[in-house]
Amino acid sequence: MFDFKNVKAIIFFFFCVIINLNRQASVDKLIELGVKDADSMLDNYVQSGLFAQLEAGEINADQFHNLLREKYQLSLTDEVIDDAFYRFLLDIPDYKMKLIHKLHDGVYNAKGERIRILVLSNTNEIQFPYCMRKFFNVGGDSVDNYFDKLYLSYEMKMTKPSDEIFLKLLSEEGIKPEEAVFLDDGPANIETAKRLGMQVYHVAPNEDYSRLFVDIIK
Repeated sequence: MFDFKNVKAIIFFFFCVIINLNRQASVDKLIELGVKDADSMLDNYVQSGLFAQLEAGEINADQFHNLLREKYQLSLTDEVIDDAFYRFLLDIPDYKMKLIHKLHDGVYNAKGERIRILVLSNTNEIQFPYCMRKFFNVGGDSVDNYFDKLYLSYEMKMTKPSDEIFLKLLSEEGIKPEEAVFLDDGPANIETAKRLGMQVYHVAPNEDYSRLFVDIIK
């Protein structure tokens, strides 16, 4: 599928591609709490309203909590709001953890250069730190054992599928688009990466994509 001969980076979308999601559980809880339009704002691929602002880093978690309470006239604690967000996240299948660990341990292109393992993800400062606490940094197994760098929308102040977030990553890594492999579940994200010149793969829900890397994992 991929030609790794000149590849210098493999880029994963964190959510869905790595971690399994349960969007409906989060939507249902938010609606129960009084966020009546949660279903339209928490899209499978692109968020809107306050949720989009949080992902883009336009507002921080404290501002989000306060604006949500104000907009929907709610008397909820931060913890109750965050718990509804956490329900979005299910688990990371063991085979994916092992695959990414193997990739990070060392895979190489035809020039003998180690291929960097990266994350490029739309996310927010409520969900992502929770992911790190729940799935990584457990028993001494740090996220640094899986990824060389995390490129996160709320820290970068930009979101997929815009060109700018991809170009920012490429610039910081010092690589050309054709030197990158990108895996994502969002059609618009795949289209942008492909148009820019990256090798891409559109991951289906619950897909085991290990076969894509058999040529470089020893």
